Amino acid sequence: MGDRIVKKNSGALGAAILVLIFSGCGGGGGGGGPVAPAGPPATGTINTGSVLAISGRAVDLAFQSGGFGNITNFVGLTTVATGEPMTLGKGIVTKAGVWNVNSQIPVGPEITLCDVAGSVTVSGDLASPLTVTEGDFLDYLWDNCDDGLGQVINGLIGMTFTEFEGNLLAGRILLRVSLAVQGFQVIEGTASNTTTGDLALSIDSRTQPLTVVTTMGSTLTVDNGSSTETLTDFSSTVTEDTSVFPANFTSEATGRVSSTQFEGVVSYATPVAFQASGDGFPYVGEMLVFGTNNASIRITAIDEVTVMIEADYNGDGVADATIETTWAALVDG
Repeated sequence: MGDRIVKKNSGALGAAILVLIFSGCGGGGGGGGPVAPAGPPATGTINTGSVLAISGRAVDLAFQSGGFGNITNFVGLTTVATGEPMTLGKGIVTKAGVWNVNSQIPVGPEITLCDVAGSVTVSGDLASPLTVTEGDFLDYLWDNCDDGLGQVINGLIGMTFTEFEGNLLAGRILLRVSLAVQGFQVIEGTASNTTTGDLALSIDSRTQPLTVVTTMGSTLTVDNGSSTETLTDFSSTVTEDTSVFPANFTSEATGRVSSTQFEGVVSYATPVAFQASGDGFPYVGEMLVFGTNNASIRITAIDEVTVMIEADYNGDGVADATIETTWAALVDG
């Protein structure tokens, strides 16, 4: 999943995003097909012309290769639970959790120049300059920020701390924040991702070597310039296990997605959690995607290179087509 599905453009923790699994029966034999999750009926049409686009968008958006990872990385939450130095907005926070803004309460607005061009403006209100307190909030405004890392950042993120316990220095914490994202844009060469929406993020590193990151929200829109996708009623959870090298990641997700690449709305969930090692694609796991009239797609990891797609176009529980492709082709298609 790594730089591909779960943590592209982000640290290990920033790759996360949400949970809730529903179960379903197999899609090939008797006894009926998989069961769609509760909620509004899906309206997306699954057919030979849309199956790959729907599969790719569902997988990519469910684990946010270009959205949440970027957001949590650039507000510094990717290192908050690792005991490594944090960079909440260009050096606003140190390893000890001390706000480096001359102990101003409220904070700023403080403008910091980026290494190559542009700036980041940080403002907010903190109860204490020495720790995180429930109700603290910070706003980050990126203005063509270029740190020489191949990315230019624009947009606004408002971050409100809703719960904190533990020790930042030791890296064993429970941290919950809400993020209000407005036009957060990451430009990389000729490619770009612009994200808008609201998120609730939880980072739990109290049981190291495991770190669990859960993200959920009601609506999030990602525009990559050539297509626009919207996630609704979404949730995902990523668990990182650093007891092995490279680290192992387990990811679960559920939600609904619409896209300019296909008609209507489809729902998705992971009855079998995806597992990946380091920056690789998943080698284990399964996702179910539902469209109108109970049509469905079963996406199964064969290994970290290959993925199998079984499509039931008419909703009778029997696969009408089986497609074997690569993860790279599916996600980038």
